[in-house]
Amino acid sequence: MLPAAGLYAGEEMEIEFRVVDVEHPDGSGAPAPLPWGELLGEVSMPSMPSMPGFSEIAHREGVPGVFGVHPTFPHGGDYRLCLTLLPPAVQLRDAPRPAKPLTFEFPLTVWDETSSPTPVPARIRPFSLEVATEPRMVLSGKDAELELVVRMNGSRELREVTDFDVVHERLMHVFIVRDDLEFFAHEHPERVGPGTFRLPFRFPTPGRYRVFADVAPKDAGAQILSGEVLVSGVVVRDAPPAPASRSAVALSLPDGGVPAGRTVTVTAAVTDPGGAPARDIEPWLGAMGHLLLVSRDGSSFAHAHPDDRVRGVGENGVIPFLVRLPTPGAYKGWLQVQRSGRVDTVEVEVEAKSPY
Repeated sequence: MLPAAGLYAGEEMEIEFRVVDVEHPDGSGAPAPLPWGELLGEVSMPSMPSMPGFSEIAHREGVPGVFGVHPTFPHGGDYRLCLTLLPPAVQLRDAPRPAKPLTFEFPLTVWDETSSPTPVPARIRPFSLEVATEPRMVLSGKDAELELVVRMNGSRELREVTDFDVVHERLMHVFIVRDDLEFFAHEHPERVGPGTFRLPFRFPTPGRYRVFADVAPKDAGAQILSGEVLVSGVVVRDAPPAPASRSAVALSLPDGGVPAGRTVTVTAAVTDPGGAPARDIEPWLGAMGHLLLVSRDGSSFAHAHPDDRVRGVGENGVIPFLVRLPTPGAYKGWLQVQRSGRVDTVEVEVEAKSPY
């Protein structure tokens, strides 16, 4: 029993379901609602099996046989809900009891956050990211430290999240992007206390920086949380140029381009500057490549990974990415691959077209 308006990313959803015992009818002869038992609800994305999933023991809804779970989806796409009826350790005499767990699977279609009919202030977001800096006034070109705390919005004291699942070999991935999209960094803070991470960082120029955290609170599934940092200082006109990449990238888009709000395959061909295929791509952070895309206005963020269902990803420099861009418009991105022990970052651009 899905919400009437559908399922949307970026906010807590409620999925209810009714369980009946087909072998034990009620007084009218119809299958009786299940009066007992624990059900485990798990949500995953079949096309991205390495993505941390949601897991929750279903709660009773006050109606016999009706249970519910409250997942949050990091982005739109095709998901799978598995409901497992667990044999209880203690059961009433003569009550029906399965000899082993029973699992039922349901496909779920989830729409992007931008198309949600719920007004933004009314959306229930289970987690938020608190960003603080030391010193409080950050100056460009000077050492600073970011303190990142993931908080549970549903708790009265906004308690810190203390337990996390690993996301691509790290507890937290942080992406720092300047408003004009002319600066990008992919970092991994260290956990220094309950729910608290710290990252030494030097911002190269003044401006407003967006901080995106890819993190998975225990059993809650992947979450994309964001904050911002304002950096003061003066622009250094003779700043040293960034080191040149050893790699070049060409993107192959689907016929008709990339439609907003749909998951499509975008294939990256990584080559040496002379055009020879890159044959030395190695796994890095649990994948053969990472693709980060941010809309030109900074409002939409996508962290794409290779399609885990394809064999031979990275051979001859070819990497198929599963890409879903929530809104139409221009996106700037950064493709990262590790070659012979060194990570290369290459800028790319993608245009998301209106699906209508």
